[in-house]
Amino acid sequence: MKTLPHCLIATVESDSHMWNLVYLQLWLAEHGFSVKNLGSCTPVDAVLAALQQRRTQLLVVSSVNGHGYSQGLELIRQVRRLHPHLPCVIGGKLTTSEDETLAVRQPLIDAGYQQVFVGADAIQAFSAYLGTLHSQHDAEHAPANSVPSWG
Repeated sequence: MKTLPHCLIATVESDSHMWNLVYLQLWLAEHGFSVKNLGSCTPVDAVLAALQQRRTQLLVVSSVNGHGYSQGLELIRQVRRLHPHLPCVIGGKLTTSEDETLAVRQPLIDAGYQQVFVGADAIQAFSAYLGTLHSQHDAEHAPANSVPSWG
């Protein structure tokens, strides 16, 4: 039986929106992930506790209230203290203006997110990123005596 990679979905503490998290939960499940959605206004401690409870292959932080940048920085700093190699991504409306959101992409990556998904191509870019994660997960969980498929 194939083990699905596990994804944890969260938002920042001030974001009370739930629709984006439910959308991502369903979308990620359709793309082959086992998903736990921590819900709106996610405290940093809840994210850290959930990461301790189950081996997770991906942390997805989504925010649409404009505070994803500032609060996402604090979240990733705390996550990186305990999980330095966990793939983590963030996306959505991360600031109160589109120009600012594009400008904060690099500081978020520098802080520890592997990718920042914003703008019109966010879902396509996220989908491509997931393809790389699935390849890694499949390679890690392939039976030792498996024969590669060449066709």
